[in-house]
Amino acid sequence: MNNNPLNLDLRARAELLTYLVASHFVARQATGEWLESDHVVESTTMWLTANGGGADVIERVMLASRAREIAEQIELISPLMFGPGRVTSMFCENLRLDFRSPIAQEVYQHCLTQLLNTRWY
Repeated sequence: MNNNPLNLDLRARAELLTYLVASHFVARQATGEWLESDHVVESTTMWLTANGGGADVIERVMLASRAREIAEQIELISPLMFGPGRVTSMFCENLRLDFRSPIAQEVYQHCLTQLLNTRWY
């Protein structure tokens, strides 16, 4: 029996988590509030569809439930980085993350570190 229910590799988990954290920042910038749970589920589904990823329910819930907490941590660490107009620079025109963006790179690195610290690899 497999003790690890995660079926995305570490990089894919970090990318999905980065996408969810970035989505939280977009919502926060647009509305002043973090994403609601149903929108986190929608964002997760969008990422999985766009990236051909397959993730079971446990994996999706584990990642989605961490995204807001990580977004809040990053906001405390680097509040000026996520000011008006800066958040959208994390995305390409097709709503995919632009990993050439320094902000997307920083968020990705933070997400990857969180995954490694929680031993999700």
